[in-house]
Amino acid sequence: MFQDKDFKDIEIEDKAIFDHYIGKQLHQNSEFNFTNFFIWRYHYKLSFTIYKDHLCLIGQYRNEFPIIFPPLGSQEVGFDDAFMKLVDYFKYKGFPVIVKGITDPIKEVMDQVLPNVFRYKNDRDMYDYVYLSDDLINLRGRKFQKKRNHINKFKKRYEYKYEPVTSHNLEECLIAEMEWALSRPNDSGINEEKVAIVEALRNMEALGIKGGALRVNDRIQAFSLGEELNPEMAVIHIEKANIDYDGSYAMINQQFAKHCWSDYKYINREEDMGLPGLRKAKKSYNPTKMIKKYTGLLK
Repeated sequence: MFQDKDFKDIEIEDKAIFDHYIGKQLHQNSEFNFTNFFIWRYHYKLSFTIYKDHLCLIGQYRNEFPIIFPPLGSQEVGFDDAFMKLVDYFKYKGFPVIVKGITDPIKEVMDQVLPNVFRYKNDRDMYDYVYLSDDLINLRGRKFQKKRNHINKFKKRYEYKYEPVTSHNLEECLIAEMEWALSRPNDSGINEEKVAIVEALRNMEALGIKGGALRVNDRIQAFSLGEELNPEMAVIHIEKANIDYDGSYAMINQQFAKHCWSDYKYINREEDMGLPGLRKAKKSYNPTKMIKKYTGLLK
């Protein structure tokens, strides 16, 4: 049985380990990505261990409930053993067995190798929004008229420059994020996001992520960070903009897609976390598909 000491905190040096196990499947789930695990490791209290050539990951959400992620590795050999090892550990600890990040392909494997063990609940708040990169770049047709209007207003009102995020402007992006976060000091979600953004910016090179920024009036007023999720899909981890500049979110969205992700068929813009404003914004870009996710519970 697992012991507490078997699990270790995630460090940047663990990227190669995670990439090895994540890479065994062609994941479309934005959660199964080292950058996301790393930058949100404090928020979700993530830790991991390796068992029978599977990466076993556990966490806890906002001091609420401990969670298990499906083991990462081969889904043909050892997946069931690793999974039940995690289940037994949670039972021993007296925790409810709650499994997060289950997609349809993983659910199918779970039902094959662990029949009648789990029941599932739709986790709509965690569905990933996936778009055609061509749609986000070119914004063609009536369904994108409002987006084009926002961008055209931005171009008319402001002298701007798009630039990649590099060592030359990284500190400016950090300063911009700190200023935006300070303007909402009582918003716990903003403060949690600030920690993740700082981790992403400080470790861009080690994480292998790309960034793009908009400079207006000689200051960074928007930036976005992302990376390849699989050979045909990019994932956007962070998108921040100064809303004092009307259209800044639409502009950084379009420009980052154009400059960095035009060679990918799809762009995954992650979940809306059940936030009404974020859900409305992500729907407004007309996703081509959603990556469904479920919460697994013991029967």
